[in-house]
Amino acid sequence: MLARTIVLNLGYNKAKDLFVDPTGKENTQIRSFCSAKTLITWHLEEMATICRERTGGGSFLLSSAIPEGILSSHSGMTAEGDNRVLMQKVVKDILADSQKNKHDFPEMTQCPKREIP
Repeated sequence: MLARTIVLNLGYNKAKDLFVDPTGKENTQIRSFCSAKTLITWHLEEMATICRERTGGGSFLLSSAIPEGILSSHSGMTAEGDNRVLMQKVVKDILADSQKNKHDFPEMTQCPKREIP
């Protein structure tokens, strides 16, 4: 969970960098924000739920940050529409651009199939 939190934070920072300088990457900017928002709110909801389950009744106290995490994640998942709809938009845009050869797929440098003789 900690590793996933770190990776999502790195992706969020990359999305913020695209927001500062989007020249030539306008489509990527929109996709990165949509995907970062959905993945982060899903992760926050899962983390808050696990923390609440593991800490017991003390997690319901307002002095802990767990209720805020649960509330924030639920409002984040439904603020601009359902997260599933945003992710479907991202996938639809990527598929449409890949058919037009406009989408740059990442290079698979450590693909397991290449390592198999």
